[in-house]
Amino acid sequence: MPLMPHHHPKPHHPPRHPPDQAPGHAAGPHGRGSIPASRILAFVDEAQLDGWLAPLVPDAADRAFVSRCLVGEGPIHHRGSNYILLALLGQALQARGGAKPTEGGAPVPMRLPPHLADVVEDSHYPLQLPLQALRSLAGGDREQLDAMVDCLTDGPPQHALANVVMVALLQNLLGTPPDEAPAPGKAGAFG
Repeated sequence: MPLMPHHHPKPHHPPRHPPDQAPGHAAGPHGRGSIPASRILAFVDEAQLDGWLAPLVPDAADRAFVSRCLVGEGPIHHRGSNYILLALLGQALQARGGAKPTEGGAPVPMRLPPHLADVVEDSHYPLQLPLQALRSLAGGDREQLDAMVDCLTDGPPQHALANVVMVALLQNLLGTPPDEAPAPGKAGAFG
């Protein structure tokens, strides 16, 4: 029977610190240096976010509420991600002349706990999910459209509202499909 070499585990060596990270500095996921929680959202410009939201949510108090749901509440990585994606869409729209108000659409329900459902008079967020781009994506299939609306409006506020605002900004970028263009002097219908 041949003799097998005895396995000797390699001695443990601590990982080398990246050049930009001093020893003793806690590393975050994927070996990145950690950023103090007090600075992690320093890139969020709430005034710019307010400007991108203004055509979609005209009332300043409602807009402040939506903005707080997007970047002021929930897990920090969702708040930062929401701002980054909305900022990129906002910049794309700025390059094309800015966002236009969206008219009509599907109401966005607040998912309230059962004990508040009967107490809160209006249990919808102060903006609606535009449907033109989604109708086109669904190819005229009402069940698919309903499923899309449900997916986009479900979940906690930082998810549902980010989805709705992103769809509104994307619809602005895509423009009105030629077959849905409103007749001269008439507003487009979303309902």
